[in-house]
Amino acid sequence: MNDFQIPRNSLAWMLVAQAGVIAPHVWSLRLPVWIVLLCVGCGIWRVMVYQGRWTYPGRWVRVLFVIGGVVGIGFGYGTFLGVDPWVGLVITAFVLKLLEMHSKRDAYVVIILGYFVALTEFLYFQAIPYAAYVLLVVTCLTAALIGLNQTRSHTRPVKTFKLAASLLLQSVPLMVVLFVLFPRLAPLWTVPIQSQTARTGVTDRMSPGNIAELTQSDDLAFRATFEGPVPPQSELYWRGLVLSYFEDGTWSQVDPRSYGPVAARQKRPAWVDRIERLGNQVRYSIILEPTNQNWLFSLTVPEPVDMDGVYLVRDYRLVADPEVRSRLRYEVTSDLDYAIDRRMPSRLYYDNTMLPVKGNPKARELAAQMRAAAGSHRDYVNAVLRMFNEQEFSYTLKPPRLGDDTVDDFLLGTRSGFCEHYAGSFTFLMRAVGIPARVVVGYQGGEYNRIGDYVAVYQFDAHAWSEVWLEGEGWVRVDPTSAVAPERIQSGLESAVSSGEFLGDLTLSWLKYRQTLWITELRLQLAAISHYWDSWVVGYSPEVQVDLLTRLLGNVDSKTIGMITLGLFFGLLGIIGIILLRKKPIAALSEVDKEFLRFSQLLAKEGLGRRMGEGPIDYGRRLAAARPDLAAVANRVSETYVTLNYAEDVPSDAMALKQAVRAFRLRAMTTR
Repeated sequence: MNDFQIPRNSLAWMLVAQAGVIAPHVWSLRLPVWIVLLCVGCGIWRVMVYQGRWTYPGRWVRVLFVIGGVVGIGFGYGTFLGVDPWVGLVITAFVLKLLEMHSKRDAYVVIILGYFVALTEFLYFQAIPYAAYVLLVVTCLTAALIGLNQTRSHTRPVKTFKLAASLLLQSVPLMVVLFVLFPRLAPLWTVPIQSQTARTGVTDRMSPGNIAELTQSDDLAFRATFEGPVPPQSELYWRGLVLSYFEDGTWSQVDPRSYGPVAARQKRPAWVDRIERLGNQVRYSIILEPTNQNWLFSLTVPEPVDMDGVYLVRDYRLVADPEVRSRLRYEVTSDLDYAIDRRMPSRLYYDNTMLPVKGNPKARELAAQMRAAAGSHRDYVNAVLRMFNEQEFSYTLKPPRLGDDTVDDFLLGTRSGFCEHYAGSFTFLMRAVGIPARVVVGYQGGEYNRIGDYVAVYQFDAHAWSEVWLEGEGWVRVDPTSAVAPERIQSGLESAVSSGEFLGDLTLSWLKYRQTLWITELRLQLAAISHYWDSWVVGYSPEVQVDLLTRLLGNVDSKTIGMITLGLFFGLLGIIGIILLRKKPIAALSEVDKEFLRFSQLLAKEGLGRRMGEGPIDYGRRLAAARPDLAAVANRVSETYVTLNYAEDVPSDAMALKQAVRAFRLRAMTTR
């Protein structure tokens, strides 16, 4: 019967692992409250059974637990479809199986389920801290697995954990070989997740205030690594969305598909060939954080490099198919000097000059007066920029509220705003006199990390600017914010606003203390490590694998990779086998054995050492015959050793033997 019972050591590690694998889902608020209560209830019940205070739940209680778990998933998620409900179902099965576990066979099932639950954390996060945490949980599960097969003399939880950690450490060489060479499959975290957790980032609608709210976030938007020198800060306009429709104070985008086909690797529409790339080309790769949207970010006039699922649309920005629900890496080339749409199609002209029939009458009148005084469209653009620069306009993250006529209230009233106020009002003034114009939203600037050699763009770098179409020039970027706060473009948001406004609600943000050198240095070091992890571990895609192996081994195919993988795999197994065969088996001595060995070595100096194959009882009798004066203490040493080493239900405590040996020494010294 004992062969089927679960050792207490293994059960203890299973309970620790249960809390460990479920904890990330609880603190991330991914589990419904009902499922959390079910997990807590099952855990408490299992602990009580472990302590012998409660009995196992009966049949109908288990049925109620199962029904409660299924109902909790249905009501908590509102559906049984999607990754989140299935993760909740796996966690429910794990805790219920742990509760009803009786035999070793059940324990094996629980441990295997625990491994699967631990892996589900990578569906949501793949950063280094989460990977380290999952590794710790896996070690606990492995300790539980080892504990199922340990003898009664090796039941210390700490020793079991050390053995599990040692086994996992020994598997690292094989893990590295398989990771680098084994044909890449889509990892867990590329599964689309219909998560209810909102993502911060730019949206496809812009109204006064929403970008200012976004700039109070220090979340990472993406990282960009350049081949060659990084362009100046003033050139880093990361284009994301183009907004051409204005109504009720809000700018929104027109569906780019309405302008015709997108540019993909297999097809090249005519408008792509009309792009004039005038030089200053840069090539770079971007690792984009999940956005749950399909728009990407790039510099001006982008062209994706050998990337399926990434397309250039008619307003000269990149989109992805499908939506970006996991970290995405893509390569782009951009021409910072360009000319696009020198000849304006009629549909584009109409969409980018259209305004509501009513609203903002004062701004319309101001535009008409300024255009009448200007000699050309270019002169009018410069006149509006001078107005922003010379009159009492201010740049702030906390602008006053505006009324229904937002442009009128801003230009002729508050004159205090953020980038969306200036870009939106500037574009309105252009359209009011018939000049095609549109709003572009994305990010501007970024922080260069010299350690990792990349540019990190954060949510507080979100920005909006305008594009104006001029006869003979095409679309020209005009950033009215640069006329009010040029330091925003040259040095970033932090230098353009007061110290209290920049990340004012994030007291503990590292980025808020960039003036402190040692904090900045430490932050850049950690960020660089995270970047390498994202690039070479999380982002180790089939394309990256082929590129790496091609650089190392020349042209390779799947057959060559397979042969190299098998060769290294069996080579490492052979090396490990040789090491194990040549290693002499040395049984580790317990503290009791070590103490008795010291006792024998002490008497060997007196010519009474222990003989080959002589047992402890016979040795004690021989000592008593040779030294009758020490017979009592010698027999006490041998009897204590035999009791501690061979008797059942007696703890192996070396202290008792040490006391017996000490008594022997004292007796021997007094009889000399």
